[in-house]
Amino acid sequence: MSTATQQYCKNALQPPQINQSTLQQTLKELQHAVIQGTKVLQAGSQAPVNSADHSSIYSGTAGIVLAFLRLERQKDVLGETKLPGFGRLASERIIPVGNVKIPPPGYMSPVGSSLGPLAMRVLAALEHPGQSVSQNDINLLNTAVQRSLGHGHVVSSSSGDHIRGVDEVLYGRAGLLWVVISIRYYRHMLNEMKVNTESLFEAIPKLVKMIIDGGRRGARDYVKNYGEKGALPLMWVYKDERYSLGANTGILTTLLSCEVEELNPYLPLIAETITGICRISIANDGHLPSSIPSRSRSRGSPLVQICHGAPGLLILLATARKSTHLRTHWKSEWDEAIYLGAERVWQEGLLSKGGSLCHGLTGNAWSLLALHESFEIESESEGNEKSDNFLSRALTLLLLARETPPYSTVLGIPSGYDFRMPDRPYSLYEGLAGEMCAWAEACVVVQARLCKETGQREKHNVKGKALGFPCLGGNGVRGAM
Repeated sequence: MSTATQQYCKNALQPPQINQSTLQQTLKELQHAVIQGTKVLQAGSQAPVNSADHSSIYSGTAGIVLAFLRLERQKDVLGETKLPGFGRLASERIIPVGNVKIPPPGYMSPVGSSLGPLAMRVLAALEHPGQSVSQNDINLLNTAVQRSLGHGHVVSSSSGDHIRGVDEVLYGRAGLLWVVISIRYYRHMLNEMKVNTESLFEAIPKLVKMIIDGGRRGARDYVKNYGEKGALPLMWVYKDERYSLGANTGILTTLLSCEVEELNPYLPLIAETITGICRISIANDGHLPSSIPSRSRSRGSPLVQICHGAPGLLILLATARKSTHLRTHWKSEWDEAIYLGAERVWQEGLLSKGGSLCHGLTGNAWSLLALHESFEIESESEGNEKSDNFLSRALTLLLLARETPPYSTVLGIPSGYDFRMPDRPYSLYEGLAGEMCAWAEACVVVQARLCKETGQREKHNVKGKALGFPCLGGNGVRGAM
């Protein structure tokens, strides 16, 4: 363990060779982990009983619903044994229709607010044939969007404080953008249901513009307050008025899920901002500072986690590699940041915080898994050493995550590491629900690689099963699920 900070454990793990035998064994272990994890999650998380039991996608019941919806979509790669009814488990946790209070300005993202259950109710209905979407739910979501478009980039709280940072994923406009894009993926179904979504979908380019305008304003304010050194073309503040690079990479990743015509006017700005963030990472040997300008910190080393650090940048760059939007904007700094950041994730990403997506093993592993997928696209017919390296390391971290609580404690799995119990042990971003999403995503990736190894791609159709990092839209609109 790092003696100065206790942030991460020394990584002495030996990644396996990528071959048919190791892939088959890993697939079985990951499939088993998902099934066992479902039992642990069922026992540990209670289904809500009424609409007062609202909770966010990030930390509450709505996130567990999203996890089960994803597993239902990916069940074909989870083995031949009798599987749990993931769709039923999701439905049991859908909070019934009730009074929904629109959150205050600056806190309207379903990812981090009480709009999470509403968003999951809509997406769950679209995932289950025969169910219908409530027009009232769409109207309420549209109300939140319109109110979000109606306020500026600095809002006042009930206590009179000025709130900045209203564009990021967890609480702000980018989170709203994610869910609206996710719903738009099912537009044909909504038309068949005769649900009116015209105003909601027309708001997408307006949300994009507002988010970009917020980034421009943030950049101007940065120059005014700190000078031009270190300034980026787009800079978004977080709640404490610092320029959180983790929040910035999340916003940019979500923007890349939009249609090209919605992004065209802003692609040069987006690309230049990515280049600037990569240069910061390169200057820090692959680390990404939590915020700029740097604050004094008591910890002895930078964070290496999705929300603050290199893994979030790697998710963004993996998304950019797969994006036709940015193909002509690619810079050499992006490649350098990938290799330096991936090395930091491997060396310093074995976190004592546990197995979570947001600040744990599975989130860090997912960044490497995403890089593997992006490199595989370019190597359909031949082996790729870089791709294999990312995959081998990702799978090693994902298998180790079985030693983290609550999974390990409930199942009696010993560990040589002192991983702590998450604050919300069964949630999507901090707990077991997110770990299960990562294991299932890896099952898709491993099975796709096995198809390539054995030349049986047509027999094992896994196309479209990879869903991307939850709530970032990192794999197009399917990132919703």
